[in-house]
Amino acid sequence: MRLVLSWLREFVSVEMEPEALADVLAMKGAHLESLERPWGGLEGVIVARVAEVRDHPNSDKLCLARVATGSGEQEVVVGVRNMRPGDLVPLAPPGARVPTLPEPLGAREIRGVVSNGMLCSARELALSQDHGGILVLPDEDHLEPGLDLKRALGLDEVVLDLEIETNRPDLLSVLGLAREVAAATDREATRPDTSVDEGAEDAGDVATVRVDDPDGCPLYLARVIRGLGGASTPLRVQARLTAAGVRPISPAVDATNYVMLELGQPLHAFDLARLEGPGIVVRRAEDGEVLRTLDGVERTMKDEDLLICDVERPVAIAGVMGGVTSEVGDGTTDVLLESAYFDPRSVLRTSRRLQLLTDASIRFSRGTDPEGAPEAAARAAALMVEWSGDGTVLRGSVDVGGAPARRVVRARAARTGALLGYDVDAAGIVEALGRIEITATLAGDGSVDVEVPGFRPDIVAEVDVIEEVVRIHGYDRLPSTVPPSRQPGGEQESYALRRRIRELLVRAGLREASSLSFASRADVDLLPAGDPVRVANPPSADEPFLRTSLLPGVLHALRRNVDRGARSVALFEVGHVFELSDPVREREHVAGVLSGQTGEGLWAERRVFDVLDAKGALEVLLEGLGAPVWDLREVPAGPFHPGRSAVVRAGGTSVGLIGELHPAVGAELDLPDRVALFEIDVDALGPKLGAFPMFTDVPRFPPLRRDLAFVVDATLPAEALRSAIVKAGGDLVDRCVLFDVHAGPPVPEGRKSLAFAVDFRAADRTLTDADADAAVATIVAAAKQGFGAELRSG
Repeated sequence: MRLVLSWLREFVSVEMEPEALADVLAMKGAHLESLERPWGGLEGVIVARVAEVRDHPNSDKLCLARVATGSGEQEVVVGVRNMRPGDLVPLAPPGARVPTLPEPLGAREIRGVVSNGMLCSARELALSQDHGGILVLPDEDHLEPGLDLKRALGLDEVVLDLEIETNRPDLLSVLGLAREVAAATDREATRPDTSVDEGAEDAGDVATVRVDDPDGCPLYLARVIRGLGGASTPLRVQARLTAAGVRPISPAVDATNYVMLELGQPLHAFDLARLEGPGIVVRRAEDGEVLRTLDGVERTMKDEDLLICDVERPVAIAGVMGGVTSEVGDGTTDVLLESAYFDPRSVLRTSRRLQLLTDASIRFSRGTDPEGAPEAAARAAALMVEWSGDGTVLRGSVDVGGAPARRVVRARAARTGALLGYDVDAAGIVEALGRIEITATLAGDGSVDVEVPGFRPDIVAEVDVIEEVVRIHGYDRLPSTVPPSRQPGGEQESYALRRRIRELLVRAGLREASSLSFASRADVDLLPAGDPVRVANPPSADEPFLRTSLLPGVLHALRRNVDRGARSVALFEVGHVFELSDPVREREHVAGVLSGQTGEGLWAERRVFDVLDAKGALEVLLEGLGAPVWDLREVPAGPFHPGRSAVVRAGGTSVGLIGELHPAVGAELDLPDRVALFEIDVDALGPKLGAFPMFTDVPRFPPLRRDLAFVVDATLPAEALRSAIVKAGGDLVDRCVLFDVHAGPPVPEGRKSLAFAVDFRAADRTLTDADADAAVATIVAAAKQGFGAELRSG
């Protein structure tokens, strides 16, 4: 909703700055999108009177105009010749600016004659889209040569572009916004004059109205205006409509748009002479019925659509857009003016199906005020006659149906206070609602009966009334309290785990990618992982399944990066995969892909990413998550290089895959020669995770180092023995690192020597040699008992 500030001030006397007013409206539910000054680029244009118009000596199309500016005369070259001596016109002299040109005007020679600026059209002044000729100003007392045009026409406007919530259709009008501003500033909001001078002829003797679908159209009212003159809409009105985002057309059409913006009631003007009957029939469409709308498009209707017809054919889509067969044009003198209330759901359904969003459909689909239809019609009819310069409004209206009875909602003061957190009595509720023109009466027992007016269709229950009370009182009155809770706060475990995974892989040098959960048949077949779930209504016919693996998604992301010239790509994604079962099995995975150069620059290592880089990222991830002892086993199935791939196992269970993509598969996917990747089932890994590693202070006391070499079976993994050493040494073991592996003489055949550097350290004291010797003895005993290890040296 584009609110013209001067228009608002006609209904409520408020002089606050636009920015402050925007803050007030935001607290009432209308949030500011932008603040605009439509004629901020109009400077220095003045009113001038044409003294003479003559031919250009060197052109058949151009002419010369000599104009009086109040302080002298100037000559300008003009491309059209619609002005005559004595007319008032807008002159942009050298140095002036107009909104449609980026630079100030200057004097320039045109076909051998110097033009001192230019005479302006309505479009050049941003008053309308009319560019057919020079704008001839009305010869009024307050317009004199030399006056600043911007000030003379009141073009120093400010427009607030407001976002209106769908449940507040009353705010889609100047009057509705004025009502809220008046309540917020303790002022009275006035209403526009809706009186109309009527002729002797009865409207019911000229036109008829029949409603065949009262559910879709509970109220239809028609007024008839005859003998409209040919004058133009006043410039001030055209400027106001333009500022509000509506294109001025003619007095009859402009009046309907003006009242729609002012009162919130959409109206439509039909050329009475082009209506058969003449009469109006409101009915449901027949399947396949065609109507050409005002935008020149032929619309095919369905039987759920509501049409406005004459006695022979459809002439408009109810609540959405009129048709060309009854369009008001330059020759229109007699008008049938429609003011109706349509079922919001019907208008919304039709508007969405036809993808036809109009100012009228926005208002009707949210709910207009059925009680305001008669006064809106009267207001528009009076303006048509006033602006066109002639015409007669026929007596009365032709109407069918009426506004529904007002809904009554009971609100309790005790309930209001309980919800808002401060005391509110019944009288206070009555007073607050009265400030926004909602009538409420005391009902006894601390309750009030609220009579909901037609302009507030959103108020249907007690809680809606309570919301209105606090809105009028001000949200700043709500006390700040901590709500009671029986559960302690904190981050959900699954969220904490996902956040930890992201942090670890980012530290490992990877960047996060994100993709949708849909997959093509090729994606599913790339890495078979159970039966895929087919989506009943997929967003793309090429991706009818839910993904069974994250690897296809990160491979697609890799290819997009490579196609855009990336030489080094290291990505990961955390997300869900799906498998068909009863019910559908959903699990969380993490996948990574690395390809291209490991670095660049003079000192960078000259190589490409390989499986060992993926293994390094995986080590950072699993160790940072506190995973148990993990290892790599047999070669996985699928699109992997047989010599550079493995299954990841943790705690004796398979939890994922790591490796390089098979070169043939990479070629099919148009990927680089070497692509390293991994995928881990986070849900399978989760139960095996210990506590996340915690940061600890660096000990103040020095360590004691012992080098321990054990002779063990050649098949024993070094990590198994290292873990046993750490466990046996307990809290005294600060660090344990494998630094040597030896097989061969003097080590017996089938055996090997594993040498570990073990640092012993205590947090509260300096250890003695006796402390370290005792710990070593415990370690040696544990290694011998667990693995048959023999201490070779230590």
